[in-house]
Amino acid sequence: MRTCLAALALVLVGSSAFAEDKEITVAAGDASLKMTVPKDTEVTKKTGRTILHAKGLWIYLWKTDAKTVAEAVPQVGKIIKSEFVEFAPGETKDIKVAGHDAKHLTGKGAEADDNDPGSADVVIFMDGKHVFAACVHGEKDEAAKERPDFLKVLKSVKP
Repeated sequence: MRTCLAALALVLVGSSAFAEDKEITVAAGDASLKMTVPKDTEVTKKTGRTILHAKGLWIYLWKTDAKTVAEAVPQVGKIIKSEFVEFAPGETKDIKVAGHDAKHLTGKGAEADDNDPGSADVVIFMDGKHVFAACVHGEKDEAAKERPDFLKVLKSVKP
């Protein structure tokens, strides 16, 4: 009996975790992406970028003019300058997003609104046709705090 109750409790806890997320379609330029985000996420379109905001998470998304991920990587600072300036990548990792090779760059720079020193995580990825840049940033090490949720959202991306 206790085993059944414990199993039921685990199922209920597991199902409530899924209830905390939702699938959305996000427009970025003339493209769109499906992704799973926290339930409280609000999507805002700004000139040239889309902002996904949930409690403790701000993701900025740009559709780039690049044809490949490799072409976009050297342009990262220019792509994200509306949010984060003087971006200096310190580390680059290979990851997968939407089933395609992507680059995850972490580095330092400054917030565009007030020039406070900070950090940023940027992922350059493709949906098969378009190249995108996604970014989280903040003062000091705020980007590292958002990294797990940021990568979780990107792992869910579907064209």
